Amino acid sequence: MDELLKKLKRGDEKAFEQFVTEKQDKIYSVCVNMLKNIYDAQDAAQDTFIKAYRALKSFKGESSLDTWLTKIAVNTCLDIIRRRHDTVDIDEVYGVADPRTPDGEYEADVRRRAVRQSLARLPSELREVIVLKDIEGYSYEEISEILVINIGTVRSRLHRAREKIKKIFLENRELF
Repeated sequence: MDELLKKLKRGDEKAFEQFVTEKQDKIYSVCVNMLKNIYDAQDAAQDTFIKAYRALKSFKGESSLDTWLTKIAVNTCLDIIRRRHDTVDIDEVYGVADPRTPDGEYEADVRRRAVRQSLARLPSELREVIVLKDIEGYSYEEISEILVINIGTVRSRLHRAREKIKKIFLENRELF
């Protein structure tokens, strides 16, 4: 067991601060890509760390700490999705511009918006797999652990998600 994990399990507050600092950007990214709403993503990321802090003593180390934390984040996001009623479109509050040229900025923004809109149209079981694999870069094995599904299911869902996104782009190519 590595030293940070030992400190975390002992309840070392400085170690937990270090842990949060190291992992917060990655966890927020997972949350914002799953929820498509920065306010919900901020809440989900914060809830993820609170849940992790409370559960650290029971962490057995059967998976990596990253995988375990991401699993908590995904489950937290799924809880929010299940109880969500009204949302704020991420495009209204989360614009990211490409600073190279005005034309390049516009084209990059259109592409990012198209990807976000396509992801938002996927069912959550497909969105979570494509976010974890294609956006966050997790391996099939890690995704399998995070979502508690077998690797074949990960591959199948990823294939279906990519096919659906491709179909969405083809149906709406005049918009993108």
